[in-house]
Amino acid sequence: MKEYSKLEGRKMCGVSRLVVFGTAAAMLVLSGCKSEEEYREDRISNAKEQYKKIRQEELPADKVLTLQDCIDLAMKYNLDVRVQNMEKDAAENLMWAEMLGMLPDLSVTDNFTTRSNEPGSRSRSVKDGGAGTFDYSTSQDRTINNFSVDLAFSLLDFGLAFFNTQQSHDRVLLKDRQIDRLRQNLKLDVVRAYFKVASAQRAVDITQNLLNECKQREKMIDDLQKNKKITPFRAFEEKNRLLTMERRLSNYTRIYENSCVELRSLLGRYPTVNIIVDDTILDQPRSMDLPDIELLEQMAILKRPELFEIDIQRHINILECRKTLVMMLPNVQLYMDLVNNNNSFLYYQTWWELAIRAAYNALKTPQYLARYMSYSDQADVEKMRAFAQAITVMSQVRIAKADIASSQERYEINRREFELYNGHLKKEQERKKVRGSVSELDINYLRMSVAEMEIERLLAQGSCHIAYYRLLNAIGVENLDPKTQDELKAELAKGAEAAKKEMTAAREEYEKMQEDAEKARIARMLFDEGMKKENANQLLAASEYYRRSAQEGNASAMFCLGKMYWTGNGVPADYQKAVKCFRDAAEHGNVDAMVTLGFIYYRGMHVEKNLSQARKYYQMAADNGDDRSYYWLGMISYDQGDYQDSLDYFKKAARVKPEGAVFSSKVDEERKSIEETRGQAMVRIGCIYREGKSKEGVDNKKAIEWFELAEKANCPEAKSNLGIMYAGGLGVPADAAKADKYFREYEEAKAQKQ
Repeated sequence: MKEYSKLEGRKMCGVSRLVVFGTAAAMLVLSGCKSEEEYREDRISNAKEQYKKIRQEELPADKVLTLQDCIDLAMKYNLDVRVQNMEKDAAENLMWAEMLGMLPDLSVTDNFTTRSNEPGSRSRSVKDGGAGTFDYSTSQDRTINNFSVDLAFSLLDFGLAFFNTQQSHDRVLLKDRQIDRLRQNLKLDVVRAYFKVASAQRAVDITQNLLNECKQREKMIDDLQKNKKITPFRAFEEKNRLLTMERRLSNYTRIYENSCVELRSLLGRYPTVNIIVDDTILDQPRSMDLPDIELLEQMAILKRPELFEIDIQRHINILECRKTLVMMLPNVQLYMDLVNNNNSFLYYQTWWELAIRAAYNALKTPQYLARYMSYSDQADVEKMRAFAQAITVMSQVRIAKADIASSQERYEINRREFELYNGHLKKEQERKKVRGSVSELDINYLRMSVAEMEIERLLAQGSCHIAYYRLLNAIGVENLDPKTQDELKAELAKGAEAAKKEMTAAREEYEKMQEDAEKARIARMLFDEGMKKENANQLLAASEYYRRSAQEGNASAMFCLGKMYWTGNGVPADYQKAVKCFRDAAEHGNVDAMVTLGFIYYRGMHVEKNLSQARKYYQMAADNGDDRSYYWLGMISYDQGDYQDSLDYFKKAARVKPEGAVFSSKVDEERKSIEETRGQAMVRIGCIYREGKSKEGVDNKKAIEWFELAEKANCPEAKSNLGIMYAGGLGVPADAAKADKYFREYEEAKAQKQ
């Protein structure tokens, strides 16, 4: 029976596997999963279609294209531009999608049910001999309509959708800038390819007849050698010269074909070589009326799309920070439901509900904080990247400007060289009308050299045009005509005016700082003079110097004047004036005054005791680096019954980690009171643990550790408390001898201190 059960189980397991695999296979089929072979077939089909479509993108063979024609065709048909425009359309659609995401969720339901109203059953009474029949009561409603409208609004979803919409809008602007830069780079590439084609096209026209003459001159050399008018060595040299020249001239044909392919690919056309451009532009010198390099650099920083891109990306990161802050808030959702039911059995046929729900995931807070810091750092990175990119842009402008000067210089040299060779050729042709065959060879070679010089001049002229467009590309503008320059200058002047206002405000602030610094310097001089008078026991004169220094805002002078009023040295004792001086000094940042005021209010010395004021000034002193104040903050908390808060302050005063290890920071040896305060704080901590006033309750072991730390810090009270611990056996085995030793050492230390 068991074996049969196992066999049935295996069969069931096999059936289950078949069902699972069958289901998975069906899902793959339904989902449209493709095999490698299907992708290969699709690629073949797409390749045929693409090849056919590309072949249709042909230009007329006899059309002469100008430079502007080529630029317009590139902007219209270049595939990279088309792709970028499609991506921009997608980004705009995404922006609208994010915008619609701010709408609340709306659900509308309308249900209809019908019934015959016939009772499903009935019952008979068990009394009276079963007489009487009780039928179920039924409603007269045969058709019931239940209609409901639900509206749900989430503040979190709305906030995220709001910032996502802003980011999507920024991404559309970012795509615009990318398209602008792509068009600028495409224009420069088209200009380069156009002048390559124009130069090579003109070179082919110039050299075509010369190449035919080279072949005829080779037969002439053979005839001269055969008639023994030239030596075989001379014939070899002449043929070699012709072959070298023929090779160099025929190279322009190859350059023309390659340049045509490059230009056509930029235009988004089929890359055949039968293309004709207007090469008369090579005969027109480019006007180079350019402003100063500093103005060009400012124009570039103002107009380059890359700098806009970085600014936009930085704002996207800032919005990401704000999204993170929104996600840190509780998710508050507002619900509103409206329900209508025509069932006459219902007491309430129409009702509505309004509810607010809030949820908060505290465990996600560290993640959100880390994310916020990450995007904040990235925003700072983008700011630095913008600065680095601005430097790069300025460098590119300078290089482009220098390239213009270099191109013009190179063109001028080639022009003069061409004129020199061409003039020499004309003179040779005019010398004698009757020449021998050898002289004709020299003239033909000179003609070829002149043709080559002319081609070099044309190439240099094309380089001048390219250099000009390269400068436009570096600046990020379409042209630099006078109108454009005036517009850019006006825009820069507007920015300069705004910068001038900021500079004026900064200058005023600087002057105020200088004025304050001068006042501080004078106040310091008065204070130093007051110190000298006080050290010479000329207390009245010292008080006058302190008063004048205090009027100039010197906090130390305020404190010293307050001490004189408090003690009555040099001036009549006046505790109210002293407290006012201490308060003014504390507000101006004097730490000693903060500590003094804290102690005065804590003890109630000549003022009403006020622990709140004492805490305020001790906290100010602690925030300004006075470690002693933590001890007194602990004392205030202890007096107010907040023992855990007191314990935390005492530990800060003791400069220790929670586990009890002393920090490695150096103690200020010039202020012994700090060391004494540390020891007293340790004793206080031990007492709190011994008295069980911390949240951990009584912990004599920790109390012993703190008392021992205080003893190492040379605190006499630590010995007294250790004696108590050993005498009572608290946290340690009772030891009367040790207790007596600690009590005796405490008395000796106390006597020495007195």
